[in-house]
Amino acid sequence: MMPDDRRLEVIRQTYPGWRITVLKGVWFATRHRPPDTVERALGVHHQLARLTGDDLVAALAEQADILHRARRT
Repeated sequence: MMPDDRRLEVIRQTYPGWRITVLKGVWFATRHRPPDTVERALGVHHQLARLTGDDLVAALAEQADILHRARRT
């Protein structure tokens, strides 16, 4: 397994609510369930695109943090 393949698998396991793909060197994450009106207002996105796996993980972590904070209120 190539390093990017392994990283892709780890990201998929870590963020099961997202479909993670890499296309032409760009890393994409698409939520299985689109954000509702409240989630969108809080800054939750339906799709993310980043140039590196590390950048995608950072963006996914930010999305998870937004959702976590929203559930606590």
